[in-house]
Amino acid sequence: MEQLSQIQHHIESIEVYRYDVDVQRNFSHGSWSNRIHGFIRITSAGQSGWGENIIAVNQDQLDLQAWLESFQPLIGMRISDGIAWLMSHLQQNGSKATEMLETALVDLAGKLLGLPAVVLLGLERTEAVPGLYCILENDTEVVKEKALLSLEQGYRTHLKVKLFGDIELDKAVIQAARSVIGEEAFLVGDVNDGYRKKQSTDSLDGLTAAMLQLYAIGLNACEDPASLTTEQWIELQNRVGGLQLLPDAPLRPAVTAIQTAAPGMGGIYNIHPGCAGSLIHAVDLARTIQGFGAKLMIGDDSLVGPACTVWQQLAIGLGADWVEALEKPGESEEFESCVLTQATSRSGDGRVCVTEPAAGFGLYIDQERLLAVCKDYYRITQELTV
Repeated sequence: MEQLSQIQHHIESIEVYRYDVDVQRNFSHGSWSNRIHGFIRITSAGQSGWGENIIAVNQDQLDLQAWLESFQPLIGMRISDGIAWLMSHLQQNGSKATEMLETALVDLAGKLLGLPAVVLLGLERTEAVPGLYCILENDTEVVKEKALLSLEQGYRTHLKVKLFGDIELDKAVIQAARSVIGEEAFLVGDVNDGYRKKQSTDSLDGLTAAMLQLYAIGLNACEDPASLTTEQWIELQNRVGGLQLLPDAPLRPAVTAIQTAAPGMGGIYNIHPGCAGSLIHAVDLARTIQGFGAKLMIGDDSLVGPACTVWQQLAIGLGADWVEALEKPGESEEFESCVLTQATSRSGDGRVCVTEPAAGFGLYIDQERLLAVCKDYYRITQELTV
């Protein structure tokens, strides 16, 4: 990122677009009936950088002005100083806000320098990466319907289902998915700590038995089966043999996980968009994990807009095993209608690739159209103009 010092232009304005999604999403810890996404646009010298994150869940009212004006100090800063300011205020701002603003600044920096953002981040891989479709349903018939939809969209090599910490329900969900996708596809289950919410010194016998049951009926990998210490992650992975554990929660935020991630915690490690706290730290964490020989996946945070192409490009640049941060049928269409050009595309076999390298993250948006599909909007400049 040393190229940032070459940019002498200053941040001129920051805009936030409110994009609402009213779609039920079910987890072991509860359900979302709606969520508010913030699409951030940062401008300088005629260029725009874009970022995204969820800024509210199960909430209708949100004061965009109050939310955005806390970032007024960024106005007038150089790009590199803006990123440094965000890093120094990571806890104060909340990692989600920091991550989306930093993403927009990295995108903006690449466009001002005429360089792909992945080059600025030091990423060199270019091979296409499989996309992974995620099903968040506890009704097995709906699971089958969604698994069929995954196949129809070309996602034939990987599938993820949400699990709920109820062994009989989870077995039924796995069997329903497997009955549609066949035996060859790689099936991931995400329990969101559903089998044990808090770290415990209790024996791992019960958890081991549950994992082995799920493995026996066709689960290939299990993400966050329980809240575990590092030592427990390693012991559980040793116990469950061919089932690949997938640490996610222990890797958030990336800035601290760089110090705590350890070999042997799982077969594949999840770099989680929306919760990493920082794109730059996420890349550093990924390199740390790859340094001890583990595999990577790029996860998702129910993203629907600018962040999808960003994390797809990171997955490609890092050589991840798959990427989950995909545009979503029934949720992303209005945003996609605003996209003029973007750097990534998907092949017929469900693999995500960079169509043509472009400056920044290569995303250009029709702002007038975006205003029409968004519920609210606010802008800050030197003059605090709405």
